[in-house]
Amino acid sequence: MVRLEALGVANIEHDVPVTNASVFSINSIAQAFTGISLLQLVEANALNIDAAISTYVEGLPEAWGRVTSRQLATLSSGLPEIVSYGSGNSIGLIGVDEEAAWGAAFALPIEFEPGTDYAFTRTNYALLGKVIESLSGMDYTDFIRTRQFAVAGMTETRFSDDRDLISRRADSYSIVRPDGTSAEALYKSHMNWPPVLHPVSGLHSTAQDLARWLIALQAGTLLREQSSLETLWRPGMRSSGQWENWGIGWPVAQVEGHRVPAPAGGCKAQIALYPDGQAIVVLTNLIGAFPEQLAAYRDEAFDIGFMNELRTYC
Repeated sequence: MVRLEALGVANIEHDVPVTNASVFSINSIAQAFTGISLLQLVEANALNIDAAISTYVEGLPEAWGRVTSRQLATLSSGLPEIVSYGSGNSIGLIGVDEEAAWGAAFALPIEFEPGTDYAFTRTNYALLGKVIESLSGMDYTDFIRTRQFAVAGMTETRFSDDRDLISRRADSYSIVRPDGTSAEALYKSHMNWPPVLHPVSGLHSTAQDLARWLIALQAGTLLREQSSLETLWRPGMRSSGQWENWGIGWPVAQVEGHRVPAPAGGCKAQIALYPDGQAIVVLTNLIGAFPEQLAAYRDEAFDIGFMNELRTYC
């Protein structure tokens, strides 16, 4: 059973209400789609997530090539950031184009020995996108559309940015600066994601489509094996023995001693998938609505207390 409820305003300037068909930017929830894609390739015996990525991607610096897909997915690779931030919460690359950005990133030293620490850098998922393309022979976005959107019946989900015209879009607004500090006033978001960053962000969807996706995942339609789900949602472990807060593309919260996969995006979109199968999807168009999501940047445990409270009403 799917229960939907729409509240609030999709466009402030024209006083357009949110509806059940409103399309929201869900930002980093895209990483959960990347994680499922990796496990699909594992099920096809095409990928070993603990093998060095130089096995699958050519032309990497030696220090990069020995990193594993699991370390990339759990943000424990130590690779430097390929992203730069501009004014108005805009997103760019550290080079004038993708080729220059990769060259600039390759020239930077790694920040720590892979597997020993944590850093939320978009480079990890940009590189996982290259792994998926190398093994599938498809463009990353085409692979996601074919293997997840089409299979789950997600007709309103797409990779887009704030420049694109999207029917029934809930425009994104922000009350925080790119560094997470409070802004002086509400302003309209201008997050324009280069294609190389689509494995990280740039995804737009509806609550109904995400419900279809979660149902397909739980039903074994997207991943056949229960062991794949266990891998997807098992937090990584550092060489020190400390557990990470990330599985394979899925942040993992702890609720009453149970692991709860909880993809989040843009400090404004949240999913929680509970052990009993109940799932809650909350989509907003206000960056900063869920400031607790900044824990991902600070290597802190994920707090989904507000989702747990919502669950009591469902």
